Amino acid sequence: MTTTIATLKAATFWSNGRYMKILLSRMENDRREATTEENVRKMTRIANISRRITAGSIIMCNFLVFTYVTLTTLMLPYTGRVLYYHGYFPYDTSIFPNFELTLIGQITAELYAANSYTAVDTFMTMLMLHVCGQFSSLRKKLSTLRCENNNNFRTDLARIVEKYDMLNRYAETIEDRFNGMLLIQMLGCTIQLCVQSYQVISAFVDDNQGLLVVRLFFFAVYTTYVMLHIYLYCYVGQKLLSEGIKVAYAAYNCNWYNLSPKEAKNLTIIMSRTQIASRITAGKFCSFDHQLFGNVNYKNIHGLLIGPICDENQRCPLKQVLRKSELCEMKLNYS
Repeated sequence: MTTTIATLKAATFWSNGRYMKILLSRMENDRREATTEENVRKMTRIANISRRITAGSIIMCNFLVFTYVTLTTLMLPYTGRVLYYHGYFPYDTSIFPNFELTLIGQITAELYAANSYTAVDTFMTMLMLHVCGQFSSLRKKLSTLRCENNNNFRTDLARIVEKYDMLNRYAETIEDRFNGMLLIQMLGCTIQLCVQSYQVISAFVDDNQGLLVVRLFFFAVYTTYVMLHIYLYCYVGQKLLSEGIKVAYAAYNCNWYNLSPKEAKNLTIIMSRTQIASRITAGKFCSFDHQLFGNVNYKNIHGLLIGPICDENQRCPLKQVLRKSELCEMKLNYS
């Protein structure tokens, strides 16, 4: 499943190479336009964050592959001469050297698939973090806008609006070209987590070979890897949404009371436009934000832990706590 998702993601990324060039050229232009020391420092900080995320994700994906290979190799005395990944081959894989060569090929293919899977996600994260940083710089310009001179105000405001529209088109390009890919990834991750959870529950019931600890360890590592990638999109999606909305507060905090009513209406239009903030969605069905990540975690915990532990006809303290949290959330949303 991971290899299939990685192949589809790489194909989608490759087919949108022309749009990637456009987005990267805009990033280069933004770097050239960053003349103040504060903007340069902010862009450098975002670039360092993206670099750390990329390095950490690559290290973790390779660690996951080597963990799976190591654990599967240690289990060979119990499971017999079985391949790392089951499949149909036009030759006998149980004899020497076909078995060993097939294992080497599977390890190489999985390393390529894991790194491709991670590279697409980290590159998307870099693009969206850049947009968030540009929204933050634009918000700073809008909050310090000089409102004493009407001519200078119109010129500066026109540049800000033009930059704001360009950033929205930047985010919309990412959304339009990759929302289908993100939908496939979300569905694939859901299926993967369900299958892994089922295997863990089965290991508790049928553990004839004493390999429960090994299976639980790999399940923990793999689930952490998948959930971190989901959180990566939810984090940048939430940040993109909040940075776009904060532009309205920047317009409100500028010295609008020194403007004429006609000029002040321009700020009102900007504040209204920011209510339609840019979003990153999975196939237009759901937006990536902290609420989505919380719902995913809630369903996983409820289905994996509370379901097997608590009987339906039994009073379960965990269910009571979750029920109270749901009621509190409903009250907050209503208020």
